[in-house]
Amino acid sequence: MAGASDPSFVSGYPYSYDICCDNLKDLRLAHIITEPEIGLRFLLGKCKALETLYLEYVIGLKENEMIALFQRCNNLKTISLRLMPLHCEGYEYRTPLTDVSLKALALSCPMLQAVELTFTFCEPDWPTEIGFTQEGIVALIQSCPIRALLLNGASILYDEGMEGLSSAQFLETLELVDCMSVTDAGISHIIQAPCMSSLILRKCENVTDRGMAELARSQKLESLTVIGCRQISQEGVHGAAKSVCYLAEIESHDSLKGMNMNRNRKRRRSP
Repeated sequence: MAGASDPSFVSGYPYSYDICCDNLKDLRLAHIITEPEIGLRFLLGKCKALETLYLEYVIGLKENEMIALFQRCNNLKTISLRLMPLHCEGYEYRTPLTDVSLKALALSCPMLQAVELTFTFCEPDWPTEIGFTQEGIVALIQSCPIRALLLNGASILYDEGMEGLSSAQFLETLELVDCMSVTDAGISHIIQAPCMSSLILRKCENVTDRGMAELARSQKLESLTVIGCRQISQEGVHGAAKSVCYLAEIESHDSLKGMNMNRNRKRRRSP
């Protein structure tokens, strides 16, 4: 009924989506639209046991709802946020969450260990803005015991941000996909991270063989994966890590936009 209020506002109202999720540990919402009256509020205050949260292109996310969710999910260990810019007040197009969400995540979820932030831009000519900043991302990674970080389409990440990530005490695995602002200088910074052992670069076109030479000199990485980075050669990755996987061609759009810290695709190994 048009204009009807959300029945969840009425205490004790028996409604179909008023589900019991007190013990829910894993939640994945993908490609759905949340309405102002029927949004994520029915989960708020109930998912206190949540450990894994995947939100993939959920339209209608509200920052205040996400902050409230984080504040109740103290056991959260893994979060994946795949966001696309939408029309926002005061902006042409912007992703719906900002550094305020990242701050709430850092303060409320001290057990967080794995983070994915993916930004997808449907039309290259649209004026768009990512709500997060590199300062907000770095602050999150430095505040929690995060061991794995994936940034996809994060044009806001520069070499200065890579330097900030290098002081993250627990970071072991970093995956960068389509991060065009990262250069060889950023690679020389990140290798200084105390626990860094695995680096994955996909479609990072401003990283070159000089960055790979920095990795080879450090002799620190256990594994290196390079896919679709046009200025990195197969010869350039030789000796950059104990285990190296290299593909010159760019993967499909779906592969680049998919996130998984444990991919098992076949790749050509460098000699």
